[in-house]
Amino acid sequence: MKNRRVATLTRRAIPLMIGMALLVSCQKDIQRIESLENIDTIPAIRALGVETIYSDSAFVRLRLSAPEMKEFPEADSLDPKIEFPLGLTATFFNKAIQIESTLQAEYAIYHTKTKVFEARNNVIVKNFTEDQELRTDQLWWEEEKERIWSDMPVTIITEDGTTTGDGGFEADQSFSWYRIRRNRGQMKVKEQPETP
Repeated sequence: MKNRRVATLTRRAIPLMIGMALLVSCQKDIQRIESLENIDTIPAIRALGVETIYSDSAFVRLRLSAPEMKEFPEADSLDPKIEFPLGLTATFFNKAIQIESTLQAEYAIYHTKTKVFEARNNVIVKNFTEDQELRTDQLWWEEEKERIWSDMPVTIITEDGTTTGDGGFEADQSFSWYRIRRNRGQMKVKEQPETP
């Protein structure tokens, strides 16, 4: 009788334990699915080894190269954007298709609604026409107004010296002119011969 009772309990306990195990594993799957439902974290498009060329009136104006690109379109996201999580290099051209300037960053994001590009982490802009280099940790580029700016400290290196702007800067996208806020630095000055 005792063996029969144990066997009955065992027959009832095994399905109950299997049911509980399934329930626990289903709950974990439900949590995993709920975490995947956050559409701002899942790109609609992911591409590796990206190179994109932008032209205006049949002139190549910009070439973007990036190891990885993720696109979050408007239908799937509150903030439609294109993200470059491993950084990028942007090369700007003049109308003669000569390189005017380059921009490199370790992380970048393009906000498609506002058409504003944000570059972060070790951002370097080089102007080859003026032989200038800018370094900062965050930089914004407004596509329609063709201007770049930063509120973070910047360092601008030229052949005449180095200038630091603790209050950021603004410039045109080719970096041919710029304005530095709260600047300081060292510059080379040519001495004029004394006239008698």
